[in-house]
Amino acid sequence: MKLKLQTPLRLPSGEDFLDPATLSRILGPIAELKRTQLDSIGFSGASFERLHVRLRNGESRALMLKRVPLRGDWISIRTGDTFGRTAALLRAPEMEAVWEVFHCPYLAFASDGDEMTLLMEDVGKHLFPDERMPLDQEAEDALLGVLARLHARFWEAPALEASWLTPVASRLDLLAPGEWIEEGVPSPPAMLREGLDRGWSAALRRLPAALRRGMVVPAAELAPLWRDLPRTLLHGDTKVANFALLPDGRVSAFDWSFVGAGPSTLDLGWYLAMNATRLARPKEAVIERHRELLEEALGRPIPGEDWSRMEDLAIWCGARSMLWSKALALESGRDGAKEEWDWWVSRLGRSPGP
Repeated sequence: MKLKLQTPLRLPSGEDFLDPATLSRILGPIAELKRTQLDSIGFSGASFERLHVRLRNGESRALMLKRVPLRGDWISIRTGDTFGRTAALLRAPEMEAVWEVFHCPYLAFASDGDEMTLLMEDVGKHLFPDERMPLDQEAEDALLGVLARLHARFWEAPALEASWLTPVASRLDLLAPGEWIEEGVPSPPAMLREGLDRGWSAALRRLPAALRRGMVVPAAELAPLWRDLPRTLLHGDTKVANFALLPDGRVSAFDWSFVGAGPSTLDLGWYLAMNATRLARPKEAVIERHRELLEEALGRPIPGEDWSRMEDLAIWCGARSMLWSKALALESGRDGAKEEWDWWVSRLGRSPGP
């Protein structure tokens, strides 16, 4: 039986979210509303509030309110996001199938080009534990499986032509070495920029000369790596912390700031690089499991030559995004850092680049 999907309500502005009458339209009649300001999460310019709502029928609801100042958020500006990609995703009829694959945590949204506001269910108690420990294989299969179903559902779909989707080059350039960044383009927050500067300096010193160019050139010069590969819809930020495993087995997905179009292995490369301590299997086994689940969801095999190039792209995506962090961990002497660094350098050496 096909699930009946709840359509998030589009509101005129962010100010409407705290209006009791508006909240009552979304949740039902409200008896009490309490607000708690939260510390900023991550490195974007977003702010968060937790809303505790008691309804007149006695039911309690825990919600999250997220505000993103689009004109002041470095990620939005550097990736050309002028409306708010999550809001664009929620309002696009051609993207409704996303929520047939994932549980939709969003209840309402607004975006006026200056600020994007999102009202979400608080699924915090269903998040994976925030610790440097591997997932179990069942949990990892749930994540890899739902991503495979998303990718299969939008494989070469017309919806991929949407102009607001994150370009592949923007995603690959975002955390890459910054020597070539144009003057006037916003920089990351100071703490992240310091880490990027120190990490990339250390990484480029350690990398073999043959691999350095692939890290520092603008991603547009890497376009031959993906230009003629099959495209699909990408979540764009596949770190474990952006997903919640619900009691009924569904996976809830949020933080769609980088939703884009490109080969499916761009999501895989980010998953490998960002979740190094969370992987349930060795990286090579994760790659193979991703392929198995994707081919199962597609109902057909992926030609070997295409897959080889898709896998190479995953490695370059992961390295350009997070190799700076691997170098910092290596210099700090963190347990497992040498093995992590050596794996990425070895795979880059076997993955043709520019």
